Amino acid sequence: MRKSKEFDNILNECLERLLIKGETIEQCLKSYPEQANKLEPLLKTALTAKKVSAIQPRPEFRARARYQFHSTLRELEAKRSRRFFGWQPRWVTAVAVVLILLLVGSGTVAAASNNMPDEPLYPVKLATEQVRLKLAPSDLDKAQLYAGLADKRVLEIARMANKGKPELVERTAQRLDNYLTMIASLVSTQKERAGVLMAPPPTKAPGPLGASDKTVPTKQANRRAKLKAVVASYAIQHPAALQDALNKAPESAKPALRRAIAILTADYEKALKAVGE
Repeated sequence: MRKSKEFDNILNECLERLLIKGETIEQCLKSYPEQANKLEPLLKTALTAKKVSAIQPRPEFRARARYQFHSTLRELEAKRSRRFFGWQPRWVTAVAVVLILLLVGSGTVAAASNNMPDEPLYPVKLATEQVRLKLAPSDLDKAQLYAGLADKRVLEIARMANKGKPELVERTAQRLDNYLTMIASLVSTQKERAGVLMAPPPTKAPGPLGASDKTVPTKQANRRAKLKAVVASYAIQHPAALQDALNKAPESAKPALRRAIAILTADYEKALKAVGE
């Protein structure tokens, strides 16, 4: 946890230097060479969000966005306070900075939602998705979001293959791989926690109200069942969609697309196993 807090402090300092003091990404990375690989993509995302925020939204939208942001941040702080007994992880500040920038450029955020990996606002689209993931209140909520994001990445892979851009196919397939891996990991973690909750205390005899203790795990099991149905559906649809794209793609993109299909198929098997156990 100490290393995580140290990195969050470094990230916050670099964000301040980049967004407020006007320093460059290179200057920040030079100060922390050991953290450069982790810092660079986060700083690039924040800088992109700042640039697009120059587009001014309507005053009424700005007011509504500000209200929604503060409401969300209050809810997040309350949840984190309950979970960590008052300690606020420093990454909340970093996420808040990016979120504010995104809200200021709200019209751009809406436009970015349909951007493809070869379009200028795509980093804003990815940043918005990361904010949603950070604000998700539970492991199952995150897993469900990752499933939806996987659906978007499959469409993007097919589009990039059709345009003959194998590098972007590879890069997007890597993101997809990460999402499906996270689904399996998050569901496994959630089930472990549910198993602990279901286990009766060793020194306490079960009472007549013991059945009520199963309410939360039962709800979680139902949510896992819904997630399983979504993942099972995507496990059929997504390889089929990429196979169809393979038949139409130029030769230059086919090797990358074949690798993406192989990764996708293996990842869905793992995700289904995790969700279905």
